[in-house]
Amino acid sequence: MAKAKQYAERVNVIKMVKVNGRWPFAPVVERNGKIVRDHVLVKGCDEHHPEGRYYLEWYEDGRRHREPVAAFDLVLTAARAKSIQLNARRAGILPSAKPPATPSTARITLAAAIDKYLEYIKVQRSLRTYRTYRPTLDVLLRNSYTKTYVDEVTRDDVLKFMGDCFDLGLGSRTVYDKLVVVLQLFKRNGQTELVEANDWPEYVDTIRPIYEPEEIGTMLRHAEPDEAMLIKFCLASGFRDREIRHVVWRDIDFRNCVVRVTAKPLWKFKPKNYEERAVPLPRAMIEQLERWRTNRNAVPSELVFPNTKGKPNSLHIEIVKDVAHRAKLNCGQCVTKHGNKCAEGPHCQHFFLHKFRHTFATEHLRHGVDIRTLQSWMGHRDIQSTMVYLKGIHSKDALAKVNAGSLAAYVA
Repeated sequence: MAKAKQYAERVNVIKMVKVNGRWPFAPVVERNGKIVRDHVLVKGCDEHHPEGRYYLEWYEDGRRHREPVAAFDLVLTAARAKSIQLNARRAGILPSAKPPATPSTARITLAAAIDKYLEYIKVQRSLRTYRTYRPTLDVLLRNSYTKTYVDEVTRDDVLKFMGDCFDLGLGSRTVYDKLVVVLQLFKRNGQTELVEANDWPEYVDTIRPIYEPEEIGTMLRHAEPDEAMLIKFCLASGFRDREIRHVVWRDIDFRNCVVRVTAKPLWKFKPKNYEERAVPLPRAMIEQLERWRTNRNAVPSELVFPNTKGKPNSLHIEIVKDVAHRAKLNCGQCVTKHGNKCAEGPHCQHFFLHKFRHTFATEHLRHGVDIRTLQSWMGHRDIQSTMVYLKGIHSKDALAKVNAGSLAAYVA
């Protein structure tokens, strides 16, 4: 019978999973002395939960402690290391863990708060997030905020920040995003409820562009085999660019037709929102990937879409643009900020990697996948992020009703 895995009766291996819309901790399952991947005990029953993240749990000095583990492959090593550490403390070889420091009541300046928050973002978030936050806080907010301390902030200061952003020529959507970052900084320092509902910049939430079937078919006909496999995987998985770069063969469950997003400490990759997830793949995609793996003699730890040196490939977007240009799909009107014209080369702004993700979401909703399931597949923390794709849906049932209605008769 399956049971929860425990080490030296001191360290438990648990996993945070999604159950009925909530994220409780559940003990992992062990069979024949080994942890069963993605299986946990929920109310005493063995359930399969590929989503969520693994944790270590232990008690020390009368307090419960939990510590996240970056990936499933590191669970056993981390649990054994923690068990050794706890036993060493108990024997007096290592000092006891220090109690948490008492929060300081000293006032913090804006400059110090920005430095501290950016350091936190640099360590805990992706490099891309850090590079997005830094100019917002280190340049725009520093120049706009005229007071010394964080706790002096008022609604007027936030409105002034937005006004300064608009004066620089920034658009409403950009100002909205920068306001979110600024409010996160103030909230982290105990300052909340700084804006009212009607203070937020208004912007048009556009319909997400998708690839049409004719475009996809044309690209696949003009793509090399490796390029075609990348395009098909982008469409079938809906993965983000960085997720595609870091997929290894071990992440693909060929038996259950599933691909996982998992942390890769070797390349400092962490899933967005720190949540690993699983996405089902069509059987045809799985069969093609399996043949591709066999032909390449690939081992489980190898990347599926590496560069020529076997490392994560940051040029996938260039591959998509090259294929579109080769297929003569460029619109001929785009000019990049560097002056490159899509009429002359692979620079068309209508062909980009994230558009495959938009297509994945729109097509699944169009064919009846419910919004909550799609949210899980997309890895969205907020359901609102998934609901934006509802704008682009034109189901076959709706189209049939439009054609059968009286308005269609008037325009016939």
